[in-house]
Amino acid sequence: MFRINNKERGQTIVEATIALASILLTLAAIAIAISTSVSNSQFIKQQSQASKYAQDGIEQVRYERNSSPAIFFSREGIYCMNEDRSLIAGSCTAVNLANSFKREAEFTQASSIECGNSTKVIVNVYWASGKCGPTNTFCHKSQLISCFANQSGTGGTL
Repeated sequence: MFRINNKERGQTIVEATIALASILLTLAAIAIAISTSVSNSQFIKQQSQASKYAQDGIEQVRYERNSSPAIFFSREGIYCMNEDRSLIAGSCTAVNLANSFKREAEFTQASSIECGNSTKVIVNVYWASGKCGPTNTFCHKSQLISCFANQSGTGGTL
């Protein structure tokens, strides 16, 4: 008959513990990878949406320049750009787009190196995420800069 040695009967508790620990480490690494991937995906989605809102802001400013040039060329400083297309003088104090973003436009009428005698407009869209600290709620920004020429008397629209 065969004799079974006590050393060959099965796994020891140490071997089972090591196997369990390696499985748990592998599962933890997979969970971290998935969590990071989801977080990055959300950030990219918000960044894309912010870029869209910034482009919409430039289009809103272009429309005002073409339809109401006197108002457009009298603007100076920072304006809060609301979802209803209104421009309110001063910085936005809270979220004003899609419950997540705030959009501002900065008008500079004086001649500058970048724009010559045109009006320089900077549209900034800010948003928050879990990566933002308590002191800087809106730590992410999408920015578009454009120069708008005065088209009065030329009949053109740019």
